[in-house]
Amino acid sequence: MADPYHGWVRVVFLVAPEQLLAERRRLGLDGRDEMWEGELHMVPPPSFGHQRRASRLLRVLGPVVDGAGLEVVAETGLYENDHSWRVPDLVVVGPEQVTGRGVEGGAVLAIEIRSPGDETDAKLPFYARFGVEELLVVDRDTAAVDLRRRRAGALEAVPADEAGWPRSALGVGFRQAPENVLEVRLPDATIERC
Repeated sequence: MADPYHGWVRVVFLVAPEQLLAERRRLGLDGRDEMWEGELHMVPPPSFGHQRRASRLLRVLGPVVDGAGLEVVAETGLYENDHSWRVPDLVVVGPEQVTGRGVEGGAVLAIEIRSPGDETDAKLPFYARFGVEELLVVDRDTAAVDLRRRRAGALEAVPADEAGWPRSALGVGFRQAPENVLEVRLPDATIERC
């Protein structure tokens, strides 16, 4: 069986030594760490392929988001409280959802790039509870798309239209294309490849 952690070892500390946490802060390795209801999840740095897909999405979505009076930012915290936050790859927010430390009070769209062995699926209840209106999950390796919209407090799958495009409320469609390419259909019907 292939190693889903690519050389990383899954570790569980019941209590992490303060010197380890201080060293991670000093080296800047804690930027993607998440707090799950008081439980620290130390997230390893993303691979180049993971970051490439997220960066391409950021560039493609930027003009649409700007035109809607929103912002799209990478790797910022969504803070439910001081003991519970997650760090999606990208998040689209309105100015009223942003505070000095990150995002509080919901989000228009959160984007997760799913990598082997990650915790994307385990974050779904948090995103629904936090008030994320839509969640886009894109597989790092295959570009498979899972777009969900918040309904009655849960994130439910958005069905594809007759042309195979699940569409975001931003007017943007997403779909997996051959050769593991993500296609993004913009509101003006332009198709970008990510």
